Amino acid sequence: MSGYAVEVKNLTKRFGGLIAVNEVSMSVKPGEIFSVIGPNGAGKTTFFNLLTGINKPDSGNLLLDGRDVVGLAPEQVAARGVGRTFQNIRLFGAMTVLENVLVGRYVHIRTPYPSALARTPGCRREEKKAAERSLELLDYMGIASRAGELARNLSYGEQRRLEIARALALDPRLLLLDEPAAGMNPQETEELKKLIRALRTDMDLTVVLIEHDMSMVMSISDRIVVLQFGSVIAEGLPAEIRANTKVIEAYLGSGAAAGGGAASSDPATTESRAAAGNGATGEHHA
Repeated sequence: MSGYAVEVKNLTKRFGGLIAVNEVSMSVKPGEIFSVIGPNGAGKTTFFNLLTGINKPDSGNLLLDGRDVVGLAPEQVAARGVGRTFQNIRLFGAMTVLENVLVGRYVHIRTPYPSALARTPGCRREEKKAAERSLELLDYMGIASRAGELARNLSYGEQRRLEIARALALDPRLLLLDEPAAGMNPQETEELKKLIRALRTDMDLTVVLIEHDMSMVMSISDRIVVLQFGSVIAEGLPAEIRANTKVIEAYLGSGAAAGGGAASSDPATTESRAAAGNGATGEHHA
């Protein structure tokens, strides 16, 4: 065992002539809230897709709790304790809120196919336990009262909470959140920050976060890594990232890094404004 929840070594992914993730290396300690940030097109969502087996890397190593998961299918990565939400909400709108969470529980159901068809007592017991756990998660997320409603009828903020509940249904040790605050108003964002902190404590989770709301990132993260054009340009504590000239240049250009106005050269301020604009227009990019 490496002692890290996530350990990435020289991870590279190409799409034709485009290098989306370029020799990326980083490590995440158990129990950390670790943020991955960068301008649009930096390779952040592709990086999450590599972590979860949706895309396969061209080279490099990816260890979760010390075990290499390169080459595993997404469901195999999920079974090893990785839950994930998506940049654009991906719920089953025609299914109920409870049924959406149950989808995440089925990785833990061991009933053989013939027993499931026959609806044996063992099958029914497993389904009952899965439903009970799913309702517990909905209650934790504050949306248990909507369990019987169709997912598409929930508000935007409730749909975000439902997607997190579905990820938690896997009983993950590692939770990947891809822009969870996208489209949220300031009050909803504050509630989300409290929720993420509570999840880490209550469920003993390691959280890796992609987010464009830099005020949220700076206030909630233990450490931050910054990507630009698929490569790591900085890693450190929030205060170190805020003052890093490479990060300022990545967001604002070399003029700001060289000493443009202090108020305008804070990547937290600039990216938060951009995120607000994207939220208003519905535009989100990796």
